[in-house]
Amino acid sequence: MLLFNCIFCQTKLVPRWLSVWGIIGSTLSILASLLFMIYFIGLDATYMILNIPIAFHQLVLAIWLIVKGFNPTVQDSVSRL
Repeated sequence: MLLFNCIFCQTKLVPRWLSVWGIIGSTLSILASLLFMIYFIGLDATYMILNIPIAFHQLVLAIWLIVKGFNPTVQDSVSRL
C-alpha cells in the first residue's frame, strides 16, 4: 500500500489528501507490524489502533474509485505519451 500510494501521490490520479492519508496509514501499519515482530506489542488494542487509518483509507479509496474514478486529465496526458 505504501508504494501504491506513493505512485498515486506522484501521478495525482486521486486527490492528494487521499494519497497522503494512505502513506501515513501505511507507515503506521508497517510500524505496528514491526512492533509486533519484536514482541513490543501483541495482537491487542494498540495493534488494531495503529491499523485503523489504513483500513478506513482502503474503504474510502474503493468508494472514491467506484464513484469518481481516476482523474481524467492525468489519464489523458499519460495516454498521449
